[in-house]
Amino acid sequence: IFKEIDFYKPYFLTYFSTSWFSLYLVTIPFKKQANLKYISQKALRFCPLWFFANYFFNLSLGLTSVASNTILSSTSSGFTLVLSVLLLKEPPEFLKFISVGVVLGGVVCVALADEQGGEDSLLGDLLALAGALVYAFYSVYLKSQTRDLDMILFFGFVGLWNILALLPGFLVVDLVGLETFELPGLVAFVALLCNALLGTVLSDLLWAFSVRLLNPALCTVALSLTIPLSMSVDYFLHNSQFSVLYFSGTGLILLGFVVMSLFESERLSILLSNKSIFRKVLRKR
Repeated sequence: IFKEIDFYKPYFLTYFSTSWFSLYLVTIPFKKQANLKYISQKALRFCPLWFFANYFFNLSLGLTSVASNTILSSTSSGFTLVLSVLLLKEPPEFLKFISVGVVLGGVVCVALADEQGGEDSLLGDLLALAGALVYAFYSVYLKSQTRDLDMILFFGFVGLWNILALLPGFLVVDLVGLETFELPGLVAFVALLCNALLGTVLSDLLWAFSVRLLNPALCTVALSLTIPLSMSVDYFLHNSQFSVLYFSGTGLILLGFVVMSLFESERLSILLSNKSIFRKVLRKR
């Protein structure tokens, strides 16, 4: 959208995509037992985290290289793990930190092997890093604050609050020179709509459900699986060739994800815990 269609409007993209969450509010008549006021209040607190995590990411795309953006955005898994320990009081398992480091190393390998040009800038790098940090905060927020909520209505209200509260932002980014307001052409509108409905309204809701069921750090790590999945599609459909560095990076991502996912099993999490590892080390000595 930003490069091939030449519509670099990160605020517009973020606002447009998030607004479509409001479609979920059509389910209100079928959910008479839902506490709409309570859900809308939770959504209001969450909306700024959601919006600015995505806005910082989108804004950074035009200010730094693809490699830097990919690597820095992937640090969200590390931030999420740290915040899970600090805010959710999850045990700081050593192997989880190692797994996140392995995944990040894999992303670095893939980004370097798939470098597509673009100039790095400190501002672009900081925005990508800020987006990753805010992303981690909203991942932990979802885990801790939405256990008793109707997730569909929750995101419906996120879309509504986005429409109402963040509309004045167009005037702000225009006045400060960040982004001149402009309506997209037909091709750009279709691309934006497809991205909103598939890449935001559907996929992000499914991801949010996964955060409720699993560890938020694991769910964040799982987003890196788009790399091996896209590689598989390119290989089988387009007969694309990849370097050894690319394959190595993909392997590291899969390895890190598998180890992280083992902690979802109660029995395996005990075997992989710090206490269990420490005991095994002492026995060998």
